[in-house]
Amino acid sequence: MAIFPDAWLSELLSKSDLAAIASEYTLLKPKGKRLWGCCPFHSEKTPSFSVVPDEQFYYCFGCHAGGSVVQFVMDAEKLTYVEAIKYLAQRAGMELPDDVDDDRLRQERALKERLYAACKDAAMFYHAKLLSEEGKEAQKYLMGRNIDAATAAKFGLGYAPPGWDNLLKYMTEKGYSNEHLLAAGLIIQGKGRDKYYDAYRDRVMFPIVSTAKRVLGFGARTMGNDTPKYLNTGDTPIFNKRNNLYGLNLQKGKHLADIIIVEGYMDVISLYKAGVTNAVASLGTALTQQQARLIKRYVPKVYISYDGDSAGQNATLRGLDILAKEGLDVRVIVIPDNMDPDDYAKKFGGQEYLALKDKALTLNGFKLDSLMGGIDLGTPDGREEYAKKACALLARLEPVEQERYASVIARRTGLSKEAILRQCGISGSPAGNSIGNSRNTKQQNRERLKSLNKAETALLCCMIKSGEALLCAMEEMARYGISFSDSAINAFAEGLLARSVMGEKLDIPLALSMLPQEAAESVSAAIGSEDTVIDPVTTAKDCVAAIAREAMDERIKELAAAMQTGGSDEEKREYMELVKKRASLK
Repeated sequence: MAIFPDAWLSELLSKSDLAAIASEYTLLKPKGKRLWGCCPFHSEKTPSFSVVPDEQFYYCFGCHAGGSVVQFVMDAEKLTYVEAIKYLAQRAGMELPDDVDDDRLRQERALKERLYAACKDAAMFYHAKLLSEEGKEAQKYLMGRNIDAATAAKFGLGYAPPGWDNLLKYMTEKGYSNEHLLAAGLIIQGKGRDKYYDAYRDRVMFPIVSTAKRVLGFGARTMGNDTPKYLNTGDTPIFNKRNNLYGLNLQKGKHLADIIIVEGYMDVISLYKAGVTNAVASLGTALTQQQARLIKRYVPKVYISYDGDSAGQNATLRGLDILAKEGLDVRVIVIPDNMDPDDYAKKFGGQEYLALKDKALTLNGFKLDSLMGGIDLGTPDGREEYAKKACALLARLEPVEQERYASVIARRTGLSKEAILRQCGISGSPAGNSIGNSRNTKQQNRERLKSLNKAETALLCCMIKSGEALLCAMEEMARYGISFSDSAINAFAEGLLARSVMGEKLDIPLALSMLPQEAAESVSAAIGSEDTVIDPVTTAKDCVAAIAREAMDERIKELAAAMQTGGSDEEKREYMELVKKRASLK
């Protein structure tokens, strides 16, 4: 992202006061070294958004948005990085530097604008076809799914007619080139150099719309038995499915208490028609960390409502951990008879569906229920098997949760609560004992470090705070052969080390301004936590060990799975060595 010269960018940042700009979007009040206000990026009543004027960065402890004034303007005004720089330059009365390839930037922006326009025109084409005589079968299909004309119009639904080049001819007549249509994912190139055909044929079309109200791409569903059931736009210059959610555009501007995550387009639409208007869906992929962070900007609480089949259950389990790592309060809506939200809403209505929220399971409650799958609790062996699996989960929980769920496990297995706790290796130290309290504190610290994201943030915080911790951390990470999960953070850490060796101080605003959005948020979280670190060197070592454990555990799982189907001698050797190495990392 280093498009602009450092010296010019530093001058721009010195003339762009973050507190003054942020104050145009939220009321900020001083408290300590920070200014506090309600976050402009998500709905909240208690201020969690903070600005540190001395260091010119912001961080929201609620949705985790953070960065320099550049990232703030990008988020607040929905601008690209280059657009945000130009916006700030105009405010500051500064000209763009001569050595910036502005022609290239204009070309990139022009390409994106052309692709946005192409997707919009394609959406209008598909919608018109749905309403035409050609779309009669698609209309019948939607009516059969209880989707009326008003709902179809609300979501911009359409129909891609059969034939190889209906859209291609239409878009060509409107002046779009094959190159632009290919880049937007609207057509496909055949084997011949000059052979092109429509990407979607004889399918119901679901436009994917951004929160800025722009069509980014499409989901396309067959009305018959064709495979795949769904086709989705791949990554393009304007669309990445990992960074978007279907239906999120309808949530912008609302003051929501929670969001419901469902699996598919039809789930979102059926729930909306039934009066449940706060549902979103992932886009043909497992829930991603980027999507979780996006949700965190809107609400503090999430309900997962996936299909009741095994695939849906597995997706729920994966989604739970991803959402929880972002600090969201996660619950699971269990629909009776393994129905999906679409069918349940159509059969019983929105109010009955919303009533299921009152019975929603907590994250760990759902995990404990899932462990019963395939186990016969009517037999002693089955109860023993479940108890062991459940206790393995219980041992990783906080003391309050352990107390709560130990009773549940005891009730299901017929074992005593004391036996359950002993199986988990949980001691019965009295709470009032200072030694016990100290141990509890250490245990809580270890539990916090089990989250990879938290460990990485804490590690980065130590590296920023102390040159000694920085050097120690880099040496320890090299020893274990690990790195930060974000390549931009790795580059930042290496730059931090180089500056430290040369005796230079970190220029926080400049460093943040040159980072991608997610990396800037992580660094802001680390900088904002500096005051909480008492012993940076020791904490850094603990964090590196936590990250190493996580990496080893994941690799051990992969190798164990491979060996179940035989596995190579090399994999077996790696497994044994890794297990031994992992045992040394308590």
